[in-house]
Amino acid sequence: MSPAAALPVPAAVPEFLAPRIEALRDTLRTGRREEALTIARTLSEELAESHGPLHNYTLHALELVAFCAQLAGHPTMATEVSVHTAAGWQRVLNAEHRHIRRQAHNGAASWLTVTDAPDAVRTGTALLALLQSVYGKDHPSTPFVERRLNAITGTDQEAAQMALHASGPALMIKP
Repeated sequence: MSPAAALPVPAAVPEFLAPRIEALRDTLRTGRREEALTIARTLSEELAESHGPLHNYTLHALELVAFCAQLAGHPTMATEVSVHTAAGWQRVLNAEHRHIRRQAHNGAASWLTVTDAPDAVRTGTALLALLQSVYGKDHPSTPFVERRLNAITGTDQEAAQMALHASGPALMIKP
């Protein structure tokens, strides 16, 4: 397989968004993660208002919000936005589409770094429903999320604390 066939060519950024995306990139390059998150959130809100909440520009912008939230140290927000974005993609794409699967993967990666028990339970429950709708009950991530949720909500306090230690592939998250 040639490298061109193995790597998908990213879609071009629409001309009207190019300067804003470049500003976001510059902000991230200079380490201003909270500012990048604010830029991404503003952009996604503006696109939702101008193009609708399920427009591909809006959903891609939400992917950026989740990415920036994780980089800025807000894994709960990153998980919530990834799950929300995957649900949006599910409404407009076929169930096997890579955008849905990528956001499910990103949501799971972010969720593994959520260390607050109530947030982990709330977002984990939503994530579990998403994973089951995307992959079914037989996918390896589904029982893993179930086990972590059970440990967090169980009576064994030591197991709950162990389950709440941030772990996982959060650095593998891609916008």
